[in-house]
Amino acid sequence: MRLGAGPPVRRADASGPVEVRRANLSAVLRQLHVGGAATRSDIVAATGFNRSTVGALTSELARVGLVRERPGVVRGKGRPSLVVEPVSTSAHVLALDVTQSSVGAAAVGLGGFLLQVRRRLHRTDPSDVAGVVALVAGLAAEMQARATPGSVCLGIVVSIPGSVRQPDGLVRRAPSLRWLDVPFADLLRAATGGTLPVTVGNDGDLGVVAEHLRGAGRGFRDVLYVRGEAGVGGGVVVDGELLKGVGGYAGEVGHIVVRPGGRPCACGARGCWEAEIGDAAIIRAAGRDPRESDIEDVLADVAVGNRRAVAGVRRTGEWVGTGLATLVNLFNPAVVVLGGTLGALYPTMEPALEATYARALGPIREQAALVRSGLGSDAQLVGAAEVAFADVLEDPVGTVETLRAGAALVPHPRGGEPAADPA
Repeated sequence: MRLGAGPPVRRADASGPVEVRRANLSAVLRQLHVGGAATRSDIVAATGFNRSTVGALTSELARVGLVRERPGVVRGKGRPSLVVEPVSTSAHVLALDVTQSSVGAAAVGLGGFLLQVRRRLHRTDPSDVAGVVALVAGLAAEMQARATPGSVCLGIVVSIPGSVRQPDGLVRRAPSLRWLDVPFADLLRAATGGTLPVTVGNDGDLGVVAEHLRGAGRGFRDVLYVRGEAGVGGGVVVDGELLKGVGGYAGEVGHIVVRPGGRPCACGARGCWEAEIGDAAIIRAAGRDPRESDIEDVLADVAVGNRRAVAGVRRTGEWVGTGLATLVNLFNPAVVVLGGTLGALYPTMEPALEATYARALGPIREQAALVRSGLGSDAQLVGAAEVAFADVLEDPVGTVETLRAGAALVPHPRGGEPAADPA
């Protein structure tokens, strides 16, 4: 997956003017999608194209509705350069984030704009795959029904906290959901009528894509992202590219062993990082019972200065730092982004975390800034959308014209209408 705006694409194997023009349109739209509105002069500087080429390309993108042009501000003599901006309602993605407690959903428009956002608690136990599929399909249908008329839907992308095989979207295992070899993409495709592409991805991978392009990792080519929830997920961007591995499973950071013989993990091992710093471990360390309390209770206790909760969170921070030291030594990132529970509790964990994180090799540790997520709970939704934007960014005009020719809305799931938003 190509990330970021990057330099203009000039294919050595281009077969002729059509291929060259498609690559040039891609370079301009990618620049606007990631960087936001820019003057034609800015685009000239960013792409290296001449002014007349940029003018022709932005006019072509405007013709199919992907961008709009408006007069810029006059500075000095001469005519102002036109400002070009992506049209967020021209194309959108239905992005969903499945966690142990709920499903988040967003319609994300071109340019990364969140057009609709909602979150629903599971109606059944999250281990009930059929129930989760129905909830996801219902949310997708509801958002699509409220999409701007004429907006092209590029597909449905779902974030799952587990090992997801690529490219078929088989969830090999998701311990926090108690799923094993679940063909989630196929099930969701059937539930939504098969009218839209369906993609399933790992939550850590999607989180690091989002933070790299639009969050706390923006501007860095080497990013490590760690998300704390019921489990612990992670993703890695190396030299601007998502690290996938041969089966798409790279980044399962939650199952590095930090404490041999420690707490039992849902994966079957003991002392996994996930078992020591996941939500259940933090709740116990804060003096609460995970069967009776959730992480929000701990966050509330910490906010009012509950000494037992603060001390427990800090103790957990020692294990967070231990795992991060190992990962930083392995990947040598420029920035480490902490999301989910870890991001929320980082200020409280920081003193103890820093003490064990200091075990990372000095030259490597000095290069890796520790920061909280810039996108929070929206990271997986933003990252999921980027997956589906890939085609329109690669071939803007061809993709839009093809989809408009055969456009179809996502139908409501069989057996009922989508639920209304909670009051």
